[in-house]
Amino acid sequence: MSQAEMSFAQALTEAKQIIVQQSNRIKTDLDKIRGLQDTIASQTSAIHAGERTIREQAEALARHDDQVRSLTARLAEATQAREQAETIIDRQGQRLTQSQAALTRLEQQVGEYAARLEQVEQELQATQSQLPTAQDNEALAALSTLLSTKKVSVPAAGGRPAVPPQPMRMAEAA
Repeated sequence: MSQAEMSFAQALTEAKQIIVQQSNRIKTDLDKIRGLQDTIASQTSAIHAGERTIREQAEALARHDDQVRSLTARLAEATQAREQAETIIDRQGQRLTQSQAALTRLEQQVGEYAARLEQVEQELQATQSQLPTAQDNEALAALSTLLSTKKVSVPAAGGRPAVPPQPMRMAEAA
């Protein structure tokens, strides 16, 4: 019996050793599982942080996209306003050029009119210098009066009686 008991004791020792080995394996597996759980937890935390970062970056990207759209619209408006301003400036430039041309023509006409006016003034002065003055008119009137007085003339020997003088007529000044 002792062998059987020994065998039983051996079996028990072997079972105990197997249980201890299994227990050690379970502890090792448990430590591995805990390590994997910690790794999973930290990776889950990192994944959540990454997802949060991605979400924040997506929101920032959406805001930037909205800003780009807004700035693009403002740029289009500014470009259109610049083009309209250039059109207006071009029209005003054309008007200014036309006005300057008209001014040049008018200045030329004024010069021509001034020259013509000077010519007319010279002609007027020349004509006025040829007209009788007030003294000339008085002298002509006195001469006319003298000539219109009747004189009795004595006929000369063998001659005819003198014809009485006719009064002079003054030419009307135009």
